[in-house]
Amino acid sequence: MAAVLQVLKDSPAMSIAGLSKATGIDRRTVKKAVDLIMKIQDSLATRKIRREKVGKAWIISIVKRTSELIDRKVKMNR
Repeated sequence: MAAVLQVLKDSPAMSIAGLSKATGIDRRTVKKAVDLIMKIQDSLATRKIRREKVGKAWIISIVKRTSELIDRKVKMNR
């Protein structure tokens, strides 16, 4: 997934086949990575991942964004 994201940073518009060729990853795997990225993007529009260190452990949680931030983010994506 990191390779797909890196290629998209350098060239924001590519086909699945183009991403596959640029990354050297099978096109079916690229398609799955893109689908996962899209799901994560949708999820993070209304939620935020928070990481907090407690002792030696990292505690990961997902919290809702405030409606003001959600509204701002939705407007930016239009």
